[in-house]
Amino acid sequence: MKTAILSLLAFSAFLFTGFAGDSPFAGTWETNWGELVIKESGEKLTGNYKGKFSGSIEGEVKDSKFHFTWKQPNAEWGSGVFTVSEDGKKLTGTWGGGESATNGGPWTGTRK
Repeated sequence: MKTAILSLLAFSAFLFTGFAGDSPFAGTWETNWGELVIKESGEKLTGNYKGKFSGSIEGEVKDSKFHFTWKQPNAEWGSGVFTVSEDGKKLTGTWGGGESATNGGPWTGTRK
């Protein structure tokens, strides 16, 4: 009986989150700025992007949005925010230079 209850609770958690504990942002994305790979590391998310520009991102999820900072090897940096569609297949967001998360424009993609 205890095993059945635990199984039901685990399945319910999976249905509620849709990702059974994994961040919906984690994965490989084909974006308008090239490939973006996001990994979950505890409560933080980290990632790397490559394409026209290359760099790294790091941040955390608050209120279902991934708030991040980005850095490039040439010392440029900025902020951004992503959301993921309910089906987990589309990434929508913006990026900006410095403290702004929007003045750079859109950063969107689809899951690979």
